[in-house]
Amino acid sequence: MIKVLNVMLVFLCIIAGSSFLFYSPLQLHDLITGAEAVDGFFISWPFVRVFTEPIYAFSFYALTLNRDFYRPAIISWVGWTVFLVFIYCGIRRRSIERTLSRIFYALMILATLFMFVVFVPLPGPKLNKPDGFIAADFHSHTIYSHDNLSKPSSSLRFHRLNGYDSFFVTEHNHTKGFDNFPENAKYKEVFPGVQMQTKDGVSVLLLSGKAFDGEEYASKTIKEIIEKAHQNNMLVIMPHWWKWHKQSLQELAELGIDGFEIYNCGYRNISKRDFQDIVKISKDNNLLMIGSTDWHGWGYMTDVWTVFKSKRENSLKDAIDKKPETQVLVYRDSQSSSKIRFIFEPFAAFYYYVKNADMISVLSLMVWLMLLNVLFIGNTAKYIKKYTPPAVMVIMAVSAVFIYISYIPAQGLNKIIPSTILPVFAVCCALWFFVWRVNGKNIQ
Repeated sequence: MIKVLNVMLVFLCIIAGSSFLFYSPLQLHDLITGAEAVDGFFISWPFVRVFTEPIYAFSFYALTLNRDFYRPAIISWVGWTVFLVFIYCGIRRRSIERTLSRIFYALMILATLFMFVVFVPLPGPKLNKPDGFIAADFHSHTIYSHDNLSKPSSSLRFHRLNGYDSFFVTEHNHTKGFDNFPENAKYKEVFPGVQMQTKDGVSVLLLSGKAFDGEEYASKTIKEIIEKAHQNNMLVIMPHWWKWHKQSLQELAELGIDGFEIYNCGYRNISKRDFQDIVKISKDNNLLMIGSTDWHGWGYMTDVWTVFKSKRENSLKDAIDKKPETQVLVYRDSQSSSKIRFIFEPFAAFYYYVKNADMISVLSLMVWLMLLNVLFIGNTAKYIKKYTPPAVMVIMAVSAVFIYISYIPAQGLNKIIPSTILPVFAVCCALWFFVWRVNGKNIQ
């Protein structure tokens, strides 16, 4: 036990020392001007974070990764998990069978942790604003899009918890999601829009102040969509242009585009050159610049808000028709995309955490590590290992039923739930059942 406590003390010293050495607090900054510590705006976290820091730390890390970072990051986490368990079992002289059992158990815990981050509605940082400003989201989806897993009520909750005053719902190629929002939220908090695929091989956002049929804009070129949208008093925004590079920025401006995304939570990895070009073309042509969540229901955390001066009782569509001067506020530092970073991804995640987390968060993490260490020293660990598999299995089964019930109204529109989400839950339940029945009693 003394050896275990000594090892724990070393880990705590590493965390404290790293926090002191690398600490550089995360600043809310305006992407357009580059200004930090924007006057009157600040971030607040739910008070519950103090008591659940390990969960919050991992969730914010996972949910603010660039989308193209997911695969190398997960591969790195899996590789390091296998390596560290193998080393541990080698030092403790475990049998091959026991080592494989531990590796399998560790990988199941890692997979479950990632699933927890994605599916549990854990509220993240909230933007607090001075009087006279509103925060808006111009690009979001619900379960009525093919690749989303959250109901309209969840979308409302997500936007409220994160400090947005209003938002557009922009389903893929149709507008049926808007119809399913509560009547008292329509045209006050949520406004109709669509992310429409064009014949040019890209998609555009159409934003409206009144209900419309998005399918009327299908199978058209960007030029045709812009002309038709403007005839119907709608705005057209180009989302994540850097994802495609199909049309030039100047060409889009000449076609009459009304604005550009300069930040997208789904595609954060924009080059400095692309960013500068979008800002320049927007300023030269008086175009809107926005940051969007592109929310698909995966987690409840965001790191971007588009804010501008307006009265909160004003219609969001009426406010942006005036092309207000926007601020795109981001609560995130740029991150390396080098191969070395991904090779050591778990350590990179730790570095970004101790660099940005405040003292209270770090202390909470250290307290949690001490508590977990105490739990796993004595006989309590045996009960945890014995009853964790069936508990997780039951939670996953109930969650799958809940997701399926949520999916029923969106049948025919949503594809990811029946083709991916439900099968993944079924496989995980089966694997946890296997752990429980075959390996659970033997893991020590």
